[in-house]
Amino acid sequence: MVVVIPALALGLVLSPVPSSRHVRQPRIGRIVCGWGPDPIWSELKIASIENADASGGLKLISVEVPAETAESFTVGGQYVQLKAPGTDKGAPIAIASAPSAGSTFEFLVKEQPPSDWSPGTGWLTGASAGASVDVSQPMGPGFIKSADALDGVTDVICFAVGSGISPLRSTIESGALKGLDVTLYYGCRTPDLMSYQEKFPDWEKLGTKVVPVISKAEGTDWSGETGYVQDVAQAAGVANPKATAILLCGMKGMSEGVKEFAADAGIPEDRVWANF
Repeated sequence: MVVVIPALALGLVLSPVPSSRHVRQPRIGRIVCGWGPDPIWSELKIASIENADASGGLKLISVEVPAETAESFTVGGQYVQLKAPGTDKGAPIAIASAPSAGSTFEFLVKEQPPSDWSPGTGWLTGASAGASVDVSQPMGPGFIKSADALDGVTDVICFAVGSGISPLRSTIESGALKGLDVTLYYGCRTPDLMSYQEKFPDWEKLGTKVVPVISKAEGTDWSGETGYVQDVAQAAGVANPKATAILLCGMKGMSEGVKEFAADAGIPEDRVWANF
C-alpha cells in the first residue's frame, strides 16, 4: 500500500506539526476519504518513478518528505494519503521503505481505477519525476500495534500478494521482527510481475526466509513454489502455532484463505494482523 489500503483502514495517527512553508492546512472538521483524522497536506515533488515489474502496471515511487513527517513514521505498515494538488480526495498508500530510512518515503503503487472512496492511482502512476504531489502525515497503527504485541511470539509468518509486499518490506527492514523465526510467502501471477526480487538476499540476512510463490507458472521457466501462498504455507506446516503471529496484506480472497489456514493450524485469531 505500494498498496492501496481498504476504505475501512482505521487507527491511531501520529500527527506531526509540519513547517508552514511546506504545508497547506485542511479545513477544520473536514474528513477526506471518510475516515480518520484530517490529513495535514504537504505539497512535495516526486523524486523518482520507475517500473517495478515487466508490465509497467506497478511503479516504484520515491518522495522526499519534511523532517516532521519522517519522524512521525514509526511502525512498518503505516500509510499516507496521496493526492494531486488541487483535488479533494486522497488515496491511502502504504509506505514501502522502513521507518529508519530517513526522509525518503518509497512507495510501490499499482495502477488502480477510481472508485466511490478513492480517486484511483492512474494520476500518480502516470506522473514523472518532478511532478507535484500532496502527501499527508503517516497514518494507521501498522502491523505491530503495541509495544507488547510480540510478547510470547517466537514465529512470524508473513503473507503478501502483488503490491501487498510494500508494508511487509517496511516491517522486515525496520528490524521489528529481529530475533524471531520469520517466513515470508510472497505471491504473484508470474515471475516477471514479482517486485523487489533483488532485495530477497537482504531480507534473508535480516532473518526472514523468503518463499516466492507463482500462481500461473505455465509457460515460464519457474521451478519454485506454485499455487496460492496459504496452500504453500499449509503444506510446509506450522511448528509452534500457539507462539505464531501472522502478518498479511493482499486481496480479499487471499486474506480469507490465510485466516482459514490460521484457524486450521491452531494459530490464535488475535495474532492474525493486518496493517490497519
